Amino acid sequence: MVDTHAHVISDDLERYPLQVADYPGAEWVRQAPVTAEELLAEMAAADVDRAVLVQAQGAYGADNSYIVDARAAHPERFGAVAIVDDPSELDGLARAGVGGVRFFAVATAGPLHEEATWDRARRLGLRVSAATVPEYLPALGDAVAAHPDVVLALDHCGFAPETIGDYARLANLFLKVTPQVLDAGDPAAVLERLAEQFGIDRLMWGSDYSQTHDRPYAELADQARVACAAMSPREQAQFLGNTALGLWPELA
Repeated sequence: MVDTHAHVISDDLERYPLQVADYPGAEWVRQAPVTAEELLAEMAAADVDRAVLVQAQGAYGADNSYIVDARAAHPERFGAVAIVDDPSELDGLARAGVGGVRFFAVATAGPLHEEATWDRARRLGLRVSAATVPEYLPALGDAVAAHPDVVLALDHCGFAPETIGDYARLANLFLKVTPQVLDAGDPAAVLERLAEQFGIDRLMWGSDYSQTHDRPYAELADQARVACAAMSPREQAQFLGNTALGLWPELA
């Protein structure tokens, strides 16, 4: 089982100083921080084998030092997705084991059209992730369509599980199905609808822990298992791990 969307925050504030964002929703950084080692313990208790550490923009901005070091300390357990201000930084990050780059397009759609980042990701073989909101999904669709040879993993289904199916025609668009998505209705029904639209091979589970911290990590993992319980064993394995391993083969 692979968690494709986890956030970690160091307790060593001198080595990894926080850069807490000044916008609503960033409070979790101080309220519910979880270190990489604490996440590993939570994963072990919940029978989750691997996780992709997604740079927490609200905690560190584009300073990826902590996820890079956490990935280096536990390369068999962690993948990493970075946020960059300058696409040229991706060369060094890729050498350090980072497997993806994240567009943070919540306040504006602008980052989705950073051509230099798309080009660098393609050249380096990085997977692209995006955090965006329903308002900017048309811009996201245009960007994904313009780069058919680059995979994009959309965080939280763009916070639009009811309408994201409009973009199922984009074969390189994959969805991270997180608690924000599964909480939108009966989890099994939500997942079944997405599977009908995109195919199970483009869906993968992510916990959003510890930004999502209204329940224990084990409950987040159990929600994913319950959501796919009525599916075939192959479909369950695909959603819970195999889609993720295809996108982040360094975790295989």
